[in-house]
Amino acid sequence: MDPVDVVPADALRTDREIVVEVENASGRRGLARQVTRLLRERGVDVLDFSSVDSTVAVTQILVRREPASKGQEVARVLGAGVVTLALDTLRRLDVTVRLGRDYILPPGRPPF
Repeated sequence: MDPVDVVPADALRTDREIVVEVENASGRRGLARQVTRLLRERGVDVLDFSSVDSTVAVTQILVRREPASKGQEVARVLGAGVVTLALDTLRRLDVTVRLGRDYILPPGRPPF
């Protein structure tokens, strides 16, 4: 897909039940809240969002419970992220989204 192509919002929704947490590791204030709203609008169940002290360069999609395809689906909905299997069955969620310095909100998103 050409970067200038506009993707309809419905094409970025998910019909699967996916439970995630969002961690802001970008160093940009308020990004976790913005991405939480974006994911919820697109059908993803966000259990929690927070900021972490350290930063990462690249957005990470950590799969906590299989199937790994749930991580791929979240990356597709977000339009970013490297999917990694990081199983942790004690967590009550499928995926951790760790927002990196590379993450850019879609054009036209309100700041808060």
